[in-house]
Amino acid sequence: MRNKNVILTLLVILGLICAYNLYYTYEVFSIENELDAMTPEQRSEKFKEEGFAESYKTARKNAMSLGLDLKGGMFVTLEIGVDDVLRGMADNTTDTLFNNAINLAKQRKQNSTATFVDLFVKAIRELDPKVKLASYFTSKENNITYSTADDEVIKILKSESDAAIDRTFQIIRTRIDQFGVTSPNIQLQSGTGRILLELPGVKDAERVRNLLKNTAKLEFWETVPIQQSAQYLDKINQRLKELKGLVVDSSLTTADSTAKDSSMAKADSSNKDLDKVLGNTASASSTNAGDTAGMTDEQKAEKFLAENPLFKVLKFDNNIKANSPVFGFANPLDTQQVNAYLNDPEIRSILPDNYKFLWTAKPENGSQFLALVIVKNTSDGMAPLDGGAIERARPDFDENRRPSVSMSMNTEGAQIWKKMTESNVGNSIAIVLDNLVHSYPTVNNVIATGQSQITGNFTNEESEDLANLLKAGKLPAPARIEGEEIVGPTLGESNVNQGLLSFILGFFGVITFMVLYYRQSGIIANVALLINLFFLLGVSAAFNIVLTLPGMAAIVLTMGMAVDANVLIFERVREELLLGRTLKAAIASGFKNAFSSIMDSNITTFLTGVVLFAFGIGPIKGFAVGLMIGIITSLIAALFVTRLILEYMIERGYVNIAFGTQASTKFFNKIDLKMVARRKYFYYFSGALTIMSIVCIVAFGFKLGVDFKGGRQYIVEFNKETNVEQIREDLAVVFKSAPIIKTIGNANQLMITTSYKIEDTNASDEALQLLVASLNKNYGTTVDDVIRTSTVGPTVASDITRSAMNSVIFALLIIFLYVLMRFRRWQFSLGALASLAHDVIIMLGIYSLFGYLDVLPFSLEIDQSFIAAVLTVIGYSVNDTVIVYDRVREDLHEIKSKGYRYIFDLAMNQTLSRTTITSLTTILSALILLIFGGEVIRGFMFAMLIGITFGTYSSVFIASALTYDLLHKDKVPDGLDRQ
Repeated sequence: MRNKNVILTLLVILGLICAYNLYYTYEVFSIENELDAMTPEQRSEKFKEEGFAESYKTARKNAMSLGLDLKGGMFVTLEIGVDDVLRGMADNTTDTLFNNAINLAKQRKQNSTATFVDLFVKAIRELDPKVKLASYFTSKENNITYSTADDEVIKILKSESDAAIDRTFQIIRTRIDQFGVTSPNIQLQSGTGRILLELPGVKDAERVRNLLKNTAKLEFWETVPIQQSAQYLDKINQRLKELKGLVVDSSLTTADSTAKDSSMAKADSSNKDLDKVLGNTASASSTNAGDTAGMTDEQKAEKFLAENPLFKVLKFDNNIKANSPVFGFANPLDTQQVNAYLNDPEIRSILPDNYKFLWTAKPENGSQFLALVIVKNTSDGMAPLDGGAIERARPDFDENRRPSVSMSMNTEGAQIWKKMTESNVGNSIAIVLDNLVHSYPTVNNVIATGQSQITGNFTNEESEDLANLLKAGKLPAPARIEGEEIVGPTLGESNVNQGLLSFILGFFGVITFMVLYYRQSGIIANVALLINLFFLLGVSAAFNIVLTLPGMAAIVLTMGMAVDANVLIFERVREELLLGRTLKAAIASGFKNAFSSIMDSNITTFLTGVVLFAFGIGPIKGFAVGLMIGIITSLIAALFVTRLILEYMIERGYVNIAFGTQASTKFFNKIDLKMVARRKYFYYFSGALTIMSIVCIVAFGFKLGVDFKGGRQYIVEFNKETNVEQIREDLAVVFKSAPIIKTIGNANQLMITTSYKIEDTNASDEALQLLVASLNKNYGTTVDDVIRTSTVGPTVASDITRSAMNSVIFALLIIFLYVLMRFRRWQFSLGALASLAHDVIIMLGIYSLFGYLDVLPFSLEIDQSFIAAVLTVIGYSVNDTVIVYDRVREDLHEIKSKGYRYIFDLAMNQTLSRTTITSLTTILSALILLIFGGEVIRGFMFAMLIGITFGTYSSVFIASALTYDLLHKDKVPDGLDRQ
């Protein structure tokens, strides 16, 4: 072996690097286990200890961490609203053409990879070919004049939208860092406007949703006191009575039961002027109530509400102070109806132009009602003061020791704040965040210091989050949650235990087989396998890889596939020994002759991993990274570590190293497949399987997972026997349609899938509460029993579907080109491609059939994990095929006088032992993962088992046979034998 000392030195350096990073991984796991056992207050105190935060940060930079499926947590897909960026640049125009183009672009975005700006430009030009883009975006801020050419405008729009996306990404990252998530993984998907977040350990999902989607647009508005606005209550009500039947259907309201709420009762007012106004309003509204003689109070109230549309949904309180900006109160479910009334053009004509209505963020004073506050709108619609003036924000407590947020303003903001407070002494100023009023404090005196405070019935966590939002800054564009997945800590712990068990069993299964089959050389291969595992984990830690359950599956599969290189080498050494070579010469020739096959086979699998990484998201990327790192470390272990050990033993006098038992050595030598002569039988068999698979696919279709069709999916754990049909009927009532329910794993776990309000990105919590409330009646189910939730919006589902198709097509194309490059004949590429298509079709057919029969105790939905399995099988199958092709090329070089028939048969027989052994070790690993690996990856491993089985079969009996037939003539082509 050349340069032995250099290679040994490099291996030692690699080992030290791995040991260094694995030490920090151990340190981080120890610290995080300690932190997990603490309360939030104790964790806060721990980080204040001198040196702790810095040492933890250093360890974190050099360590591997657990993903959310192993630790529990939340995976979120955020989509940044580029449409809102364009609207803002167009000064929120109400132009019909502009808004129709925006809506059309949003529709097309669901099925397009083009940028939103390009889709918008195309849409507006379709609607009006003569449109001039600058007419909508002319402003100094945009650096666009009316004469700016369309191409330049498009360039500016793209630049601004990209900048908004980048700023949003940085602000989201800052918010997550301030939130204190351990080892968050945040990625910006270029060209899509999406941000992917993995947040291990997160327990409060709703708090995270608010942290992510709130734009943190802080505004300060002057208000209109009720003593000025109360006169319009009766005017609005009277006009609504005239227009009755022409506005939003009153059946949308629910207010009858809230009319008698004590907090809204009409009591005597201490303010006589205001009492007079409100009293006149009430009496005027009831003058047309008709004869109420003989009615009970309940009947009178119902008649009053039926005849007064506004007061059915908007309540008023005579106890309110005259300077209060509250126009009325409404049940949260009635706010839509109130908005519809107040936005009606007929009603707006009654009100002053500068009246702007905003709802409070929370119910008032412990009641169930939201307050409707009137603020004074400006001519340009912009608040007199906004969050840009805030320099510092921190959680605090008000004079009553209730949580609040204190703020300090910059010099310009302080001057504006002084003027606002000076002109509003005795009145209120509304503090508005994301168009919701959080507080409307009364100004008692002029504030010249630029200090202010936001109150609003906050919890401690809410005040901390609001302060963090303000410190991080306002999002330049809204971020919508298009998909999310939540893994409970119980499921995470279960996944860790199942993953470790499957890893240990898979590892010991492989090393036991190697010892039994190869004896002493098998022990050497196992030592290399252990070093390979050490390198794999160490390199993963060095690159801060987040270890996921699919990542653990990749490691287990890598252990099964890692023996492939050693098997190729050992089989070649055997051949050399049978030719009478010495052990030292046989080992040298074995490594030399196996090198080409080893590199070709691993490169094709590595390319598949690259495709998986490029097109996959979340856990699929974790699988791809584990697969690629495993391939690299496996090559290092087999080509260098194994050889160094073998040569060391020979130098120390070990000249009788066994490379198998007598039985294993002779077994495959007696087999003669005569594949070429029998190929038609395999064609018939494969043709029948392929046709049956296509029939199943057409007849039964597939069970699409939420990744591809969109929807909400929950895994619920019950503590007693369940009645699935009754649960389906109960949930059909609350979800408005019957959900799909499947028993998985243990009989006490159900997977429930529904499309309830999937278009509404804010309905996740509502859907979960409806699910829990329905199940709680018969099973006592709580939120903690929902151990996994997953939500995928239709836009994300469309993109995932397109990405999956592209990944499979691209993988097939890249393998076709690689085989063509290596063997220089299209017949070899086409034979490999046909074989891969054969494997994929049969996988799909079996999945379709068993998905339709629904007889297996795990999910057979087509999701991203299935696509990952398809791509992995493609890489594995072509791995086998390329090894046969390599042997064909070598034999052509050695025995040119023989024809294709002899050479193909010979190559098949020569590689049969390697193909069988590698397949057995990989199938053993996959089978152990299927049985012990946990519910999350069982469907994935089932697909892998099908693929590996048929991939091995097709590489032996289909790919090579097709290549033989495509070459047509029994003659060796020039150039094929060149290495």
